[in-house]
Amino acid sequence: MRRLLKLTCAVAVLAGALNGFAQGDKRIDALENQIRAMQQRLDKVKEADAANRPPGWLNQTNSKGLSFNFYGESKYNMTKGSDGNYFDPHRFVLIPGFKLSDNAYFNSELELEHGGVDETDGGRFDGELELEQFYADVKINDWLNWRSLGVSLIPIGSINLRHEPDQFYSVHRPIMYKKVIPSTWMEGSMGFFGDVPQMEGLSWFFLVSQGLSSTDGGLITDSDGIRKTRPNLREKGGNRQLAYTLRLEYDGASSETGWLKGLSGSTSTYIGNYQENVGTTGDTDLYLWDIEAKYRWSSGLLNNFEVIGDYANLHFTDPDAIANANVGDRMFGYRLELAYHHQMEGDQELIPFIRAEGYDLSEGSKDSNSFTDSGSKNYLTYGTYFQLNRHMELKAAVRQSMDAVNSTEFSIGVGYQF
Repeated sequence: MRRLLKLTCAVAVLAGALNGFAQGDKRIDALENQIRAMQQRLDKVKEADAANRPPGWLNQTNSKGLSFNFYGESKYNMTKGSDGNYFDPHRFVLIPGFKLSDNAYFNSELELEHGGVDETDGGRFDGELELEQFYADVKINDWLNWRSLGVSLIPIGSINLRHEPDQFYSVHRPIMYKKVIPSTWMEGSMGFFGDVPQMEGLSWFFLVSQGLSSTDGGLITDSDGIRKTRPNLREKGGNRQLAYTLRLEYDGASSETGWLKGLSGSTSTYIGNYQENVGTTGDTDLYLWDIEAKYRWSSGLLNNFEVIGDYANLHFTDPDAIANANVGDRMFGYRLELAYHHQMEGDQELIPFIRAEGYDLSEGSKDSNSFTDSGSKNYLTYGTYFQLNRHMELKAAVRQSMDAVNSTEFSIGVGYQF
């Protein structure tokens, strides 16, 4: 009897132990399921973050090595004058990148403009195929990085550096970035950049690049500014002098001071040289300076309003070295813009805006010459920007001359970036 009782007790203890183990296994299985669910959610967050990351000008690669980004824009323009109404598949841009190592990234940008390139006169296409960026960034430390020898954007003016269609509200880029700062302005170059130590949000960039040249027939004029003097990337027999650009930029997004979070801005200086007929005439040094600021309110009566200001000034030390009689010793361009951000469902956003903008390419003085105002243009641009999501936007805008009667352009456009 005792033996039976002991055996019964042993069986009961064993059964309890087995039940405990079973309950423990269930708890372990439950924990494993929770871990798997959390990992799946984490993977989805990482995928969404990678998908929503917009193309940037410094680093267009991801942690997986090869990356491939894109941006583009198409437009329909209605103008009074000889241009008439026309469609324009303006830009189709591929941005391949590759992570060379934990501290080195290769970046490039290949752009096709206006639908295609046709070598024959009167052909269907009148666009361009351009290599706009081609370099590697090598991180040395947080405040010093090397931009390798290659093709890089001149770091002057925000739109020249970041000209994806979600970086400006109008259909066309601000007009000063066509005449005074000739966007897109890229050159053969090499440089350094980084964060300013102990000054959160402040960064710097120094670039040495090829100088301006008239070798390919491009001259400084009161109608085109310096736009046509951007040299061929394989320039031979042109300007042998280098150009230097220094940029300081502030981004208050990470600032701990509340009102600074909505502030961003920069100042840049380009120092170069221009010789109209290389080897036969004199030359002139030139200094291009730009300052810009942007502020968006996040509270109070002005909540979601944004103001943007941008001014560029170009100075020639010897304007008599420039043949065009109506080009003086200075040129300048400006824009002053007000926008309102109306938040909608999800990432959707409606942004009405108005902008005063213009330029003067015949400012200053020149020996024995009188100037006309043919190089001065001022516009009022206004319209609406509608962001469908982070990868697509619709635009409609009017650009109206403040100098001439019946000079108005209406444009609609669509932009993509992913």
